[in-house]
Amino acid sequence: MNLVNTIRESVGMEPVKAPEKRKKKVCIVGFAPSWKETPWQEDIENTEIWVLNEFYKVAPQAKGFRVDRWFEIHDLDSPSKNTPEHIAFLKQCPVPLYVREKRDDLPNSVVLPIFDIIAYFRNKGYQGASYLTNSISEMIAFAIYEGFKEVSVLGVDMSTAGEYGFQKPSCEYWLGVCDGLGIKLYIPDASELLKCAFIYGFESNNKLTAWMKAQNKELSSRAKQFQQQEQQAQQALMQAQIAQAELRGAQSAYKEVLKRRA
Repeated sequence: MNLVNTIRESVGMEPVKAPEKRKKKVCIVGFAPSWKETPWQEDIENTEIWVLNEFYKVAPQAKGFRVDRWFEIHDLDSPSKNTPEHIAFLKQCPVPLYVREKRDDLPNSVVLPIFDIIAYFRNKGYQGASYLTNSISEMIAFAIYEGFKEVSVLGVDMSTAGEYGFQKPSCEYWLGVCDGLGIKLYIPDASELLKCAFIYGFESNNKLTAWMKAQNKELSSRAKQFQQQEQQAQQALMQAQIAQAELRGAQSAYKEVLKRRA
């Protein structure tokens, strides 16, 4: 895979172990559009980049892409994860690959020490020590556990719609832990993390509400464009089917005439 070679070139050709000396900053990168804000080549000496799951599908679009650690915490035997493409990449992943259980066929796999992380926070009196409902929450908790002083969460919008509705609170809890510990945070403006439509009891509207309305308007416009494209595609398909039917009819007629003349 070309991406594997790109990663190897950025970290060295030999498989890389998790660094013993931690860097100061970490960028946790998801798939929402704000991943494009990731400072891939900035302050490399002090910054780690963490990505997850099938980010290799997005990475070719990133100018200067690099990564220090990869996370895949899902069940790799599930149909959505046990695909030839996904397993092939994980087998070749040249950076530490954090998984739920060690696998011999994944040379760089490292078990995420989730129960050590939970125990660490429980011993410090955190009631939400096991409040980990998604990979991003676990990655944030891991970053705190490892002592990073700055945490950026990019490409993680966590819209309350759909599956993220129950995942968002957990992420925000761990971001609150960061805030409470004095860890510097960066959350893109486009993300819904740590944002609300208005301050209860004091506001009825604010800039975020206007932003949400603008976002909804833009999404509606895009949906209309996709609908038009779908209609055009259906019309093109219908025309192709008609043309194909006419072609087959003409061929059949010619064959019949030639058969009679034979």
